[in-house]
Amino acid sequence: ERDKEIGYSEADSTTISLTGSSATISGSGATASGSTIKISAEGTYILSGTLTGQIVVEADDTAKIQIVLNGVTITNAGSAGIYVKSADKVFLTTASGSENTVTATGELTATDGDTTIDAAIFSKADLTLNGAGTLTVNAENGHGVVSKDDLAVTCGTYNITSADHALNGKDSVRIADGTFNLTTTNGGDTIHASNDEDTAKGF
Repeated sequence: ERDKEIGYSEADSTTISLTGSSATISGSGATASGSTIKISAEGTYILSGTLTGQIVVEADDTAKIQIVLNGVTITNAGSAGIYVKSADKVFLTTASGSENTVTATGELTATDGDTTIDAAIFSKADLTLNGAGTLTVNAENGHGVVSKDDLAVTCGTYNITSADHALNGKDSVRIADGTFNLTTTNGGDTIHASNDEDTAKGF
């Protein structure tokens, strides 16, 4: 049921106004270091504007974080535009009526330990996509959206063009509702799940 909740309180949220190569932040739990915007605490974060850089979530493994995309354009070269490094779960919500785009350009070669960050939106934690807006994802190389745990989609409109898999979950991909326009250009699956270590997962 929490995956289906798309509401949020603006008064209780941290706002992040993306300003091209940095951001202006009002509230707690987020910092800007050049073109890298880091979210480090449980809460709701409302993003707007344009960024050439990366949104990084690096929070406690008990933290549940909602990122609201409200008219956002994020472009990053060589790695993910949105990267969830650590959290319990991240909800990526498109605001009602909003148009949002996340693009990864060039070869996706960035790594974190033994993990290659090979998608425009890449999460090492559970990831839920929802909302009443539109999310466009472009990956010239690699995947569109990846969760190394569970990937859930409960509502929203998604236009994804990627070289490899468009929606990719390691433990599972679960879809309740939504409108999907998924295109892969290098033989990848539009929806893909696989877990080589646990035969009960990867569905």
